[in-house]
Amino acid sequence: MKDLCFVHVPETEQPNNLETQNPAFDLTSKILVRESLECLPMDYFNHLRSERVRDMKEGEAGCLLHYFQRQHFENPSFFYAILLDINDKVSNIFWADDNMVVDYNYFGDVVLLDMRFRTNKDYKPFVQFIGVNHHNQALIFSAALLYDDTVESLKWLFHTFLEAMSGKKPKVILTDQDATVVEAVGSILPETGHHICVYQMHQNTLKHLSDIVKDADAFSNDFRSCIYDHNDEDDFIHAWEAMLDKYNLKQNEWLRWMYREKEKWAVVYGKNRFFIDMKCSHLGESLSNKLRSYLNDGQDVLQFFKHFERVMDEQRHKEIKATHKMSHCKPELMGNVILLKHASEIYTPKAFEVFQHEYEECLNVVANQCSQNGYLSEYKVNTFGKSQEYIVTFDSSDDLVICSCMKFEYVGFLCSHALRVLDHRNIKVVPSRYILKRWMKDARIGCAQDDSDFIIQENPKLVAASRYRDMCRSILNLSARAAESYDAFHFASGQLNETIEGVEKILAQKAEDAQVIASSSSAATAPDSENVEIFLDGNAIDDQEKSCRTQSKKENEATEPHRHK
Repeated sequence: MKDLCFVHVPETEQPNNLETQNPAFDLTSKILVRESLECLPMDYFNHLRSERVRDMKEGEAGCLLHYFQRQHFENPSFFYAILLDINDKVSNIFWADDNMVVDYNYFGDVVLLDMRFRTNKDYKPFVQFIGVNHHNQALIFSAALLYDDTVESLKWLFHTFLEAMSGKKPKVILTDQDATVVEAVGSILPETGHHICVYQMHQNTLKHLSDIVKDADAFSNDFRSCIYDHNDEDDFIHAWEAMLDKYNLKQNEWLRWMYREKEKWAVVYGKNRFFIDMKCSHLGESLSNKLRSYLNDGQDVLQFFKHFERVMDEQRHKEIKATHKMSHCKPELMGNVILLKHASEIYTPKAFEVFQHEYEECLNVVANQCSQNGYLSEYKVNTFGKSQEYIVTFDSSDDLVICSCMKFEYVGFLCSHALRVLDHRNIKVVPSRYILKRWMKDARIGCAQDDSDFIIQENPKLVAASRYRDMCRSILNLSARAAESYDAFHFASGQLNETIEGVEKILAQKAEDAQVIASSSSAATAPDSENVEIFLDGNAIDDQEKSCRTQSKKENEATEPHRHK
């Protein structure tokens, strides 16, 4: 909701016809920027200590600023931020609209930073934070144009992303393997799991080998099949070795390094499965391809933004269609199985498709108990006919099941190995802890859980501002949903009016209580004698009024951010 926009652009780059913004919005922006600056270290101020790496076209900065200011004027929840270089030239631009922020609140557990265009001089330096909704559809949480991609700029990018999302950090982030990106993630998101994105790895490999491989198209297809189409480690290793033999690449240093790091990116090891659909296509790649034709460096930047808005509208329309279809159709079950019936009632159809596939796989899984220690049982499991084994641990005291393949930790669904052990233990319904709300039909109903408290921990003075952000997020979610229907809008407006009246009563009562406490405190300091009468002269009355005003001022200061905003 806040506008962390440190705009200070030379006159030559300013637009000529900027819209006059609402003074209230401007006041809110200043308050929020000031509060944000209190928790920003100096390294994340509004300028780089060097020149930007790439230049913008003449007049492009002015067009961009005019576009963003217009967006913010029409929608105060539109967030954008500017980073200037040492010469006060626009270096990086970040933006996220209110729907993106709402989407992140619900589905921001795993984030992909798509940077495929960053280093290609033929395209604009566009990057985007991507996620997946409960229908297994790609979402864009935010985007940026990085005309400087140094470590300092990337740190600014991640910190600005957190600012836009009210400090809520993803549990996992996937990026390319660039050293500057790795350093920036480690600095700003140290608690977030960091994995290498397989699709960006695929693109980088094709780029590195373009001058070495003779038949680039054939190699691209074989390489893609190798990294996407194998669910078994042995199959992947055999396919990899066959590919190296076919193209005489056994001594290639890049591919040798890739193979050493295979567990960080290869789909078969699980860390990239979150963005892979049932057709073995990467959701981030398909979304990126939709924007590609408008990212040519010669393309007008405003034309790109118009196309970007169209793509965003298309993605949102897809979710609406999927939700509508979900409410009118039931998924097809492979059998009369209680476990599947239960899951089909809770999961979205796409999520249930993934779950049912795992159940189908579990029918071919063999489980052998290898140890027992109190409530804990340990099983060695493997797919029939396959040599690769996994260890599944089951705790009978609370139906806790953990598999060494870690599919639940990476994707949010129980794997076939865990399902086989649950079936062995005669558990016919998936324990509730293993059904994540982010995959449920009602994923968007209710408030998204907030993991963010980093600003409060770093600066206790921002408690009121944090409350404000929490309320803004809830109101934003409500507004986005209520705007879809007149009846919903009318109902929500009435409830909000009642809520506002209730809040004003609480604050008024709090002020009265504060005055009573102040009066009682003054009386308690009088001489304790039954025969002494207390007379308040003019000075005493003034002192008491001053005390009440001071107390009232403190209360006002505590609620000041709420009134301003």
